[in-house]
Amino acid sequence: MKQSSWGCTIFIQLSLCLIIYVSLHSGHPFFFSSDDGDNATPLDLHFISVAGGFRHLNHQTRLLRLMEKVAETYKAKFVVSSSEQGEEDSFLQNATRLSSTLKLPWYIRKKGSGYFREHIKMPFGGSLDVVFVDTGSVKQEVLGGAVNAYMISQLKGLTRILKAVDGDWRIVVGSDPLLAYTLTKEPEEPKRVARTFHQIMTKYGVNLYISEKGCTRGGSNESLTCITVPNQQENQGPTNDSKREREDGFLLHRVSFSEFVTYTINSSGEVIDTKLVKQKGKETI
Repeated sequence: MKQSSWGCTIFIQLSLCLIIYVSLHSGHPFFFSSDDGDNATPLDLHFISVAGGFRHLNHQTRLLRLMEKVAETYKAKFVVSSSEQGEEDSFLQNATRLSSTLKLPWYIRKKGSGYFREHIKMPFGGSLDVVFVDTGSVKQEVLGGAVNAYMISQLKGLTRILKAVDGDWRIVVGSDPLLAYTLTKEPEEPKRVARTFHQIMTKYGVNLYISEKGCTRGGSNESLTCITVPNQQENQGPTNDSKREREDGFLLHRVSFSEFVTYTINSSGEVIDTKLVKQKGKETI
């Protein structure tokens, strides 16, 4: 009888442990496909990209808790924000004020500073360059008509900063999908300017373009990939708040010597997309 009671106690304890484990891990994006997980190494660099802007308090809290969990699990080294508001962005301010885990370096566009870059050393050697561009103001000029002196200076500014970039991996962050204009029904002038931006980034070896407002059509080619940061403001169509919140989220990046993997994670903690970029010439090293 005692042996049966002891066995029952052990069974209950094991069941409780299983329930706690499942409740802690279910719904979180901590599962890789076999194609990618086998390639991960302890020296890989992880970081997070997120869109800025206002979010309802409850939704903001859930998103921050999820970002905390991911940052802790993968030992993320920094956060990249695509916000147009710079250091005044409310999400950035709340994240660093409310979360001790997210008091990481936040790289964010500085309002009124035009183009600038962050040069980041990677654990396995080499470096990553993150270049911020003011695509919002560029879009206004492009859609306004003829290419003027301001536009020419913007193109020269982009060329100048990308010439100085020497990282093994090169990312450009903007708030608007300039690359997508190349295949839209916009007038010919905006498409020509967009193609010029595209050509400049391709010429100087940009691997990834991160956009807050979508990468629709024409956002990728063999040498340059465009990825959208999940953003509830981008989904303001005729849908309810709960659906927009599910469409919000962030990106988790894993960077190694030869590949750059980006996981798109929604606010429910699900990996809804994975993009893999290979570094040319290093696939077999």
